[in-house]
Amino acid sequence: EPADHPLARSLTAREMQVLQGLTEGKSNKEIARDLNLSEPTIKLHVRTLYRKIGASNRTQAALIPREQGLF
Repeated sequence: EPADHPLARSLTAREMQVLQGLTEGKSNKEIARDLNLSEPTIKLHVRTLYRKIGASNRTQAALIPREQGLF
């Protein structure tokens, strides 16, 4: 269950949705469209995710949850 995963416990539901979009290789624009949010809002979530999961770039942000078995 993703909600029980240690990485997921530190993230909000919206951050989890954005992170899933990242792991699927979607652009900020695609994630924004899927979640019915603005692109600047997604950029803010992505920056917050980098800090929370310890990623320094988009590729790391996509790989970390996969390597840890979140998605």
